[in-house]
Amino acid sequence: MNMPEKASDPPFGENFWKEEGGAKWVDNIELLEHELAHLGQLLLERCSASPGEAVLDVGCGGGVTSLALAERVGPTGRVVGADVSALILEVARTRGKGIANLEFRVSDAGNDDLGREAFDLVTSRFGLMFFTRPQEAFRNLRRMLKADGRMVFICWRTFAENPWMAEPAAAVFDILPQPENPAPDPDAPGPFSLGDSNRLRFVLENADFRDVRLEPVDAAMNLGHMKEAVYMATQIGPAAKALAEATEEERTAATKALQVLLKKYETSRGVCIPGACWLVTARK
Repeated sequence: MNMPEKASDPPFGENFWKEEGGAKWVDNIELLEHELAHLGQLLLERCSASPGEAVLDVGCGGGVTSLALAERVGPTGRVVGADVSALILEVARTRGKGIANLEFRVSDAGNDDLGREAFDLVTSRFGLMFFTRPQEAFRNLRRMLKADGRMVFICWRTFAENPWMAEPAAAVFDILPQPENPAPDPDAPGPFSLGDSNRLRFVLENADFRDVRLEPVDAAMNLGHMKEAVYMATQIGPAAKALAEATEEERTAATKALQVLLKKYETSRGVCIPGACWLVTARK
């Protein structure tokens, strides 16, 4: 099985997170972290971090997972949170100020050497889908694990399996001109690049990980109350660029279409739309 890897800097490449993507994440960080909180908790439980362990948290973003891991490994352990976005790490560093066993580094963990055989655990909450050369990146992560180290991470399944992202985009493109390929390229860096189970398993096993296990997780994504859900649907996802470039009349019509769609999923807790992830475990 031959899967060539793309070398160009795509829409979700490193520059995106250093610039526009990082700024947008910081601007919406409270809403985004609210959406991901239940899945982050599931990841932490599966990590089973123990006192004294060394942990690398890849794509750590605002540091929520890193902070929780630092508490679990205790003063005899240590956590390194790595992210390519200095903008987002400013938030993490503010949150983690004064925590002695926690360090944040601006780093592309898929390429950089953060310590050969230095970590008991490599983990990530939706941060491993953006590597330009995934097999090389996962090989690099493996090199940083101790001989008996493990990797535990969570990533999205396919775009089609995630209505929380696919359905708002479809509603917008019922109003706006649809691009030639409205769904993200599944082989390019992006939220759904590891969604196909065959590709994901191929990448990990060819990076020499063993005992690879993919556990499907179905969980509703709480997009917040209606005003927040509509706002997020216009800011994040495949339709965001088209909406930004649309006329005011088109944006108004698209917003109304979004409200009609999201009303179907409205609950007393907020707008809750189905989502689908992989909870992945593997060993060195």
